[in-house]
Amino acid sequence: MGPEFDSLAQGFPWLIFYLLTVAVIYVIGVFLYVKLTPHKEFALVGNGNMAAAVHLSATVISLALPLAACLVNKIGLLDVAVWGTFSLFLQLFLFRLTDAIFRGMPDLIERDVVAPAVVLAAFKIAGSLILAFAIAG
Repeated sequence: MGPEFDSLAQGFPWLIFYLLTVAVIYVIGVFLYVKLTPHKEFALVGNGNMAAAVHLSATVISLALPLAACLVNKIGLLDVAVWGTFSLFLQLFLFRLTDAIFRGMPDLIERDVVAPAVVLAAFKIAGSLILAFAIAG
C-alpha cells in the first residue's frame, strides 16, 4: 500500500472520533437552545411557519460554525471536546444576548412575521462567524 492509503488507515479512526465528539456537542447545543427558546420552534416549523424556519435554520448553522472552528486548530480529542463545549455555552450566551437586544422577536416569529426573523438570523450567523474566527485564531 502507498503512503496515501497508510495515511487514510491511520487517520480514519481519528476522523470518526472527532466527528462523534463534535456531533454530540452539537446535538446537545441544539437541544439546549430549543429548550431555552420561549416558543416551540420545531412545532412551528412543522406547521409551516416560515419565520420559525428561518430562525431555526440560522440557529442550526450558527451552532455548527464555532464547532467547525474547533476542528481547525485541534491539538487532540480532549482539546476539541473542551473548546467545543466552551464554544457551545458561549454561543448560547450570545444567542440570549441577541434575543435580549431584539425583544419581542418570539411573538413575531410565532405570528410568522418573516422579515424580522431574517434580520435576527443574520445577526446570529454573523456573531457565530466572528466567534468561529476568534476560536480559529
